[in-house]
Amino acid sequence: MATDLEKGAFAGKDTFLYYNSATYASPTWVEMVRSRNVQVTRGAATTEVEFHGASTTGNIHGYSSFSGSFEYVKRLGTDAVFAALEAARDNKTIVDIIHLNGPETLPASSTADPSVGWRAPVILGEFSETSNGSDSVTVTIPFVKADAYTAAGVAVDITDYTGS
Repeated sequence: MATDLEKGAFAGKDTFLYYNSATYASPTWVEMVRSRNVQVTRGAATTEVEFHGASTTGNIHGYSSFSGSFEYVKRLGTDAVFAALEAARDNKTIVDIIHLNGPETLPASSTADPSVGWRAPVILGEFSETSNGSDSVTVTIPFVKADAYTAAGVAVDITDYTGS
């Protein structure tokens, strides 16, 4: 086996999704182990512009946006993670989430590079639940970037994130 080769890509099953159960400044990350199919739309929207006297249209960049969704496979019985997500939705609470290409915290003995991804303050939208035959009961949870500020009045935006 070649010992000098590394993986060039990673699968969705190798990613990790967490929510913060503490403060923004001192987060405590809770892994959403039953989440799957994380989808994110991020970037500047484009708008088509028509010009008088021209035979073609052009496009300009509009506002940047951030939104997405993930699926959560419900657990029979007590499910603290799903209960926290439902409470955040029902109470219209901002949720601080991270999505990484590996675990947030690596073991001290690990020689791997820290996991990387993004961190965003989001609000959760209307949950959509699917119960289909012998398939697992799955809830689709949409999210959008929240208009969020720290207690000091500093705006919180989407950022790159590196695990510890």
